[in-house]
Amino acid sequence: MRLGRMLGVVGSNLRRSRNHFLLASVGIVVGIATFAFFISLGIGVRSVVLGKIFPLDQLEIVPKSIDVAFGPLSLGGAEVIDQEKVDELAAIPGVKVAYPKMRLTVPSLGIGGEEVLGADLRSEMVADGIEPELVAKDIDDEYDFRDFDDPEHPDYTPPEPCEKNADCGENRYCGVPVDFQEARLNEDREKQEDPQKVCRHYIPVIASEHVVELYNGALRRAHGFPKLNTKYVLGLKFDLKIGASMVGASQKDRIIRAKGMLVGFSSKAITLGITMPIGYTKRFNVAFGNPGDAQRYHSVILYVPNKDDVASVAKDVEDMELVVADNGAKEAALLIAIFIAVFSLVSAVIVGIAAVNIMHVFFMLVYERQHEIGIMRAVGASRGDITTIILGEAAVLGVLAGAAGILLAMAAASGFDSISANYIPDFPYKPQSYFIFPWWLVSSALGFSVAFCVLGAFLPARRAARMQPAAVLSGH
Repeated sequence: MRLGRMLGVVGSNLRRSRNHFLLASVGIVVGIATFAFFISLGIGVRSVVLGKIFPLDQLEIVPKSIDVAFGPLSLGGAEVIDQEKVDELAAIPGVKVAYPKMRLTVPSLGIGGEEVLGADLRSEMVADGIEPELVAKDIDDEYDFRDFDDPEHPDYTPPEPCEKNADCGENRYCGVPVDFQEARLNEDREKQEDPQKVCRHYIPVIASEHVVELYNGALRRAHGFPKLNTKYVLGLKFDLKIGASMVGASQKDRIIRAKGMLVGFSSKAITLGITMPIGYTKRFNVAFGNPGDAQRYHSVILYVPNKDDVASVAKDVEDMELVVADNGAKEAALLIAIFIAVFSLVSAVIVGIAAVNIMHVFFMLVYERQHEIGIMRAVGASRGDITTIILGEAAVLGVLAGAAGILLAMAAASGFDSISANYIPDFPYKPQSYFIFPWWLVSSALGFSVAFCVLGAFLPARRAARMQPAAVLSGH
């Protein structure tokens, strides 16, 4: 039988028995919709968790720490990573680039927030520094996260004399040069003469969204402050006092005054505190320490583009007597994999039950059509032709049911995203959509649908092909 004629027979049979096929396909539609919905949800959650919160292509390397408990204290602590180690890490096969991170080892205070909260907050400031390239994608185009005071930067401009902030434009302020900002905290000492002020850049800082969540969850309620929206706090300016502290024993005998500006939020920022370009951290640490502090890093971020290289890179790191920081990525990946596996199994059970139902429907249709099948065999149709017609009907049914299931899953996903956008409060890393429907998922869903329908129709097709024309037409 020619292909065109065979397709015509398949289409005619589907139209004639559409009610039977419609009922038989309900299970397939529900199963495929469940499969596509939860797999796409798992892929979407995985892209956020392992792409933003715990990026698998970025390993944070820290020195080994040996702590000894001594009563309420823990003595010892981690060593630091010097520039030589950073260069060795960057040379590991599979590592594209190494980004060192440096903590601010000087006590500091942050003061500001009146323009947003109505009153200034004063807090001990925990800070670290990172290479600007590491967070370039997290910064809005309106702002710039770089070391403005680095004379080697291509866009560096020398400070210009000024008398007031209006002389310096929107993103700079008129202040005392850093070299002249050493002032004794003892007010009885004779004060220095006021030097010529210059236009200074705000130190760009980024923060983790966990900081905003902590503020919105507890701090604001305790003080009666309004809730913050991360989209509208960018550009917030505040004062920094490096060397100052609310703890008397930690306070230095001099301070460096500066001003900071919040320019973005990033998962690579320190969890509680602020993160600035590493050049500022180096200069502050050296100013209160020694020149060697400019090469003493507390961790290094390794960018590994190929996820298949992560295991070998981790092994090389351990051979260097360093440690890959446990950020919870492995546990998160395992939980997501279990989630996907469980709902894939549930979907397979639903589709499997539907395949049994389809088998019963086709057995019934074969019985109803046995006279028709006998005539087809009598006029020259082979057993293969009969088998192909039955399985062709099942395949077309699988395509239609699979497509309906995928569309149902997409509609449900769109509804879920709409509810989340309108009724669920913002939270850290909240995505615009929780679902991702890649091409391979759509293809797999259609393939499973067709496969289960054909599988369900296989035995009925085999039975129909074995019918003897003479016996069927004679009624025996």
